[in-house]
Amino acid sequence: MCQITPSEVVVAVDDNNIHEVQFITVKTRQLLPGRKFQLQHRCNGIANHQRYLFVTSGTTLYKYSLGGKLVSKVYENTSGDETGKTYVRVIMITLRICSIK
Repeated sequence: MCQITPSEVVVAVDDNNIHEVQFITVKTRQLLPGRKFQLQHRCNGIANHQRYLFVTSGTTLYKYSLGGKLVSKVYENTSGDETGKTYVRVIMITLRICSIK
């Protein structure tokens, strides 16, 4: 989950059959589900940087517009199966990108 505006967050939702990004608005102390968009890959983590969403699948880092359009594949581990080490590397890339000022 990450903050988009002072009253809106976005959540990566991932299950066996569901891979989507869900927007949630906070209004008068209530959480209101907003728009969402489907992904063609797993989504283990999400971050917002300069009005773009960075979504990790565990082995790949994707850059999306806030409207849900895939902008680019930023990084992909092509060495094979997902491992704990690989998973951490991709998450660290996401955090590093999002901390740039």
